[in-house]
Amino acid sequence: MSLPLVSVAVPAYNHAPFLTACLESVRNQTYPRLELVIVDDGSTDDTLAVAECFAADHDGRFEHLTLLHQSNRGVSAASNRAIAACRGEWVHLLGSDDVLYPNKIQIQQQAIAGWKEPRLALVYSDVDFIDVNGQILSSATRKRPLPGPDHQAYLHLIRYNDVANATVVLRREAFLAIGGFDEHLPLEDLDCWLRLSVHHAIARVPGLLAGYRRHGGNTSLRQWMMFEANWDTLGKFAEQHGDLIPPALWRACLRRRLRSFLRWARKNAHELVPMILNDVLLSLICTPEPAVWRRYAARCRALAA
Repeated sequence: MSLPLVSVAVPAYNHAPFLTACLESVRNQTYPRLELVIVDDGSTDDTLAVAECFAADHDGRFEHLTLLHQSNRGVSAASNRAIAACRGEWVHLLGSDDVLYPNKIQIQQQAIAGWKEPRLALVYSDVDFIDVNGQILSSATRKRPLPGPDHQAYLHLIRYNDVANATVVLRREAFLAIGGFDEHLPLEDLDCWLRLSVHHAIARVPGLLAGYRRHGGNTSLRQWMMFEANWDTLGKFAEQHGDLIPPALWRACLRRRLRSFLRWARKNAHELVPMILNDVLLSLICTPEPAVWRRYAARCRALAA
């Protein structure tokens, strides 16, 4: 039985110093049948030139290699375009500053084939955090979900988003059917994983299979933006699918988010502390309405204005 074609989608923006390592990590995969789609999202550095050079040198490694260029529209739009352009049933999504370990695709595709789960839409694994030179800073050590498909992954995701983008492989059809990433959100991943988890299974493959690079340009380092996106994402999920979550879990989830926000507010927005403390107390007895999450997102936007 022949192996299926598997795609790798790389949205790229101003990552010229890291892009060669990223693309070489795809070229060096032990899985043989690969397609590579790169979307340059209007980079102002040498990202496009690096991608063109790689494509010219290594086109023969891939059954299909596509390099697209667009004006800057953001990582969500670039990711959506890259995944839509892929031909494989399964698409490994890889940030242009991250790297795959050599057996990442083979291990995950073997797991997918073994599970034979028709509702499976996303598979992820554990991740190393690496520095600008590729040296390991740390590894994901938090207690992880059990391996295998989970048909109620939203119960875990609203508490901890343990899905590291560098480890993700998506069923292309399922991803496109839910509309892909929401291009209006500043941080797109958790929203997409939650929407997928409502209708599909999400699975974890144990093991460190990719490196997520931490550097000054990481969006996740802009803390107020991350808070805003998380508040909006959970508010949106509460509005659309809040009945899937037990009230006690909503309350616990809000308390956890508020405690994290409180630590930030004490250093950066002291005027928010009384409101946060009041909502922590209320969450002990009252299930939060979607408006609570949205209110905190609005506060974050006001702080950034």
